[in-house]
Amino acid sequence: MNIAIVGAGLIGRKRANALPKGVKLAAVCDVNKQRAEDFAHDFNCQYEMDWMKVVKDPKIDALIISTINKYLSPIANEAILQGKHVLIEKPGARNLAELNKITKAFSNKTVVMFGYNHRFHPSILMAKKIISSKKYGEVLFLRAKYGHGGRLGYEKEWRFDKNLSGGGELLDQGTHLIDLVNFFCGPMSDVKGYLGNFYWKTKLEDTAFFILKNKRQVAQLSVSCVEWKNVFQIEIMLKTAKIQIDGLGRSYGQEKMTLYKMKPEMGPPKVQEILFDENDLSWHKEIKEFIDRIKKKEYNDLALKDAVYVLNIVKKLYAKNYK
Repeated sequence: MNIAIVGAGLIGRKRANALPKGVKLAAVCDVNKQRAEDFAHDFNCQYEMDWMKVVKDPKIDALIISTINKYLSPIANEAILQGKHVLIEKPGARNLAELNKITKAFSNKTVVMFGYNHRFHPSILMAKKIISSKKYGEVLFLRAKYGHGGRLGYEKEWRFDKNLSGGGELLDQGTHLIDLVNFFCGPMSDVKGYLGNFYWKTKLEDTAFFILKNKRQVAQLSVSCVEWKNVFQIEIMLKTAKIQIDGLGRSYGQEKMTLYKMKPEMGPPKVQEILFDENDLSWHKEIKEFIDRIKKKEYNDLALKDAVYVLNIVKKLYAKNYK
């Protein structure tokens, strides 16, 4: 199987390093010639500066699209029309309208996935297994926060340029949390929130506080790049237990899951703490699933529906906050 990566930045390199055996990285594409050449040298592949040539290359079976948000949908659309399998970095497009174009291009001959790699972290997978077992009852509610502190000049980078990104912190880290709520609880219909600028002098939000609700469950979420110590935490309240996830490794702290089990007499719970290896294998697991789906010819639109759901929530929040 021959794969091409479009976008030779940090995420493109992470994807290249995560490719499994038996998969050949045939080409990389980037508009920056030096970056493309360096990438090609490091990973022993060809390089190209015109993504259309890569998309139309009959020797390429699948594409990993790791560009900035503006180009995710156009490249994915053309790749699907050319019969290529695609793994598209989250959020898949700048907005719901662009993502819907991918939905229209989709056919039952290609695998389409989106890069929500947090689903593949060991703590997330373990929490999902516990929830699915129903051992501690249904999910009652969920709290989560995700944030970082940016860096010097962050307000001038592409993530704060609406033409390039499509939105601010809600579209960046917020989509991961929305996707995880969907992963744990299923879709939420009611949406309320506040988006604001607390530090970075931009037209896009640097912080978002929002609540998602369905008939049975509530999720209270916040994301911010005004978080001077990087943080990732999810608390999932079940009928007779609480799952708490902290950290993603590296600057977010060691990944850890704590299970608080209610005693029959209640009072202080039994506590079980699990620490995970610092080596983040979520990228490897996600790409392995992508390759496995291609091999098994799992040409369904489930990942597309999940991605559309996430950007529909984002659209509702933006509609209420940017008039």
